Amino acid sequence: MKSHLAILILLPAVALCVADDDGFKRYQPILDKQPFGQEPPEADIVQVPASQSFARNLRLSMLFEGPDGTTRAGIVDAASKKSYILRIGEPQDGLEVVEADVKTSEAMIRKDNEVALFKLEAGSGEPISKTEQSSRKSSYADRRRALLQKIEERQQPPEPPPQPTLTGDALQKHLENVQMDAIRNGLPPLPMPLTPAMDAQLVKEGILPPQ
Repeated sequence: MKSHLAILILLPAVALCVADDDGFKRYQPILDKQPFGQEPPEADIVQVPASQSFARNLRLSMLFEGPDGTTRAGIVDAASKKSYILRIGEPQDGLEVVEADVKTSEAMIRKDNEVALFKLEAGSGEPISKTEQSSRKSSYADRRRALLQKIEERQQPPEPPPQPTLTGDALQKHLENVQMDAIRNGLPPLPMPLTPAMDAQLVKEGILPPQ
């Protein structure tokens, strides 16, 4: 009896895991590109004086969301006169984005074992400690979850346009009233002809001359 009970308990968990794996299969081409970066290995983060930091010659010039939903950071190196567009998990010339947030206009950039915090239009970055980095950095799982949620939202079918509240004779009557009011107030009329009844009413009111 106990073995049967254990099997019954495990079955839902196994089914959930299988369903989760199947659900991610359709995202595999996107996941293979690692748009949210690889889980970085643990490393001893060192903090150096700002005057000796790699960040002293760098400036964060832009932050934007790419077509794949990931945040990208534009970096300008005043020393080498080079510009970079960096995405999480894709280092260039030893520079790697650890974290970037468009809302806060901040990005953390790593080079070797040093990490610096950059802010838009705030000059060079400031070296930060491992503790400060951990307090600001989201996990690999968080980045994966956020990106897949964005993908899912983009794949949702658009909402149908709202249906008009007036149709048929009621809509025609409404448009005729709008047309009459526009002519009475000297406004550009709607692209619709006057009916004989509308014309007669405007003549009666002295708005139009009699034919």
